[in-house]
Amino acid sequence: MQEKTSATPPAAGASAQRGRFETLARALDGELARLALWGKVEQDYQKQYADVLAPLETVEVELKARLVFCFDHACKQKELTKAERQLASEIAAQLAEETLCSLELDGTPAECDTDRLKALYRKHGGGDFDADFAEEREAAGAPAEEPPAPQAEADDTAPALLAEVRALAAMEADKRDAAGEDRYAEYNRVLEARLAGVAREIAAAERGFKARYRFDPEQSIDPADLMEDLDAEIADVREYIGELEFELEQFVDMQQVKAWLKAMKRQLAATRRREARN
Repeated sequence: MQEKTSATPPAAGASAQRGRFETLARALDGELARLALWGKVEQDYQKQYADVLAPLETVEVELKARLVFCFDHACKQKELTKAERQLASEIAAQLAEETLCSLELDGTPAECDTDRLKALYRKHGGGDFDADFAEEREAAGAPAEEPPAPQAEADDTAPALLAEVRALAAMEADKRDAAGEDRYAEYNRVLEARLAGVAREIAAAERGFKARYRFDPEQSIDPADLMEDLDAEIADVREYIGELEFELEQFVDMQQVKAWLKAMKRQLAATRRREARN
């Protein structure tokens, strides 16, 4: 009886190239999925931002502007002590700065008297907003960096080879043995080039997103978390708007303002004590 011989095992080089191929193919699948997620999430984010968060930010800025005027008015009231008027002035300066930054640096659309806000910033803060934030204003007005144009394929065979690679990657593992070491090496070069191209597309999508929505350029972003983070930000802004509305209601009666300022003074003192202990 003739003894059966087993198929010749792949050479060590071929085995290594095939292992590299499978690693690269999995990596490419992951990066393509991430790129697709960026595309979907950005559409969802843009709609939720425009429909919900942006209008809330406008309300927030307009309420802050009204509070600046209210605190400025409080500084002139004899019912308040000197210390209370000083605290009201400090709050007016801080709110004026925040409001002007939202209007002129972030570009939040709102109906506010910018000139009056700048005058009160100078009155209560002692500075000139345009001069104090000159660098930030210049940066905010600079055009966004255009993402790099997609690079052309290295040669005319790359698209055809990429199709072969995809077909091979979709095969069962035991059907991939037909490709030899040299062929796998060529496939791997195609995969590496494609991976680099997808990485550039992802980086461009992330840079563009950060520029459009005022994220820190150095901040790491996972597109899978963006919608949850946006919902949390919307909830925070709504809560803050409620606080601003409550503060505005206090100005109906200067005695309420006086009580509120006393509570605020105690809160600030407690915060400073905690910071000193730390």
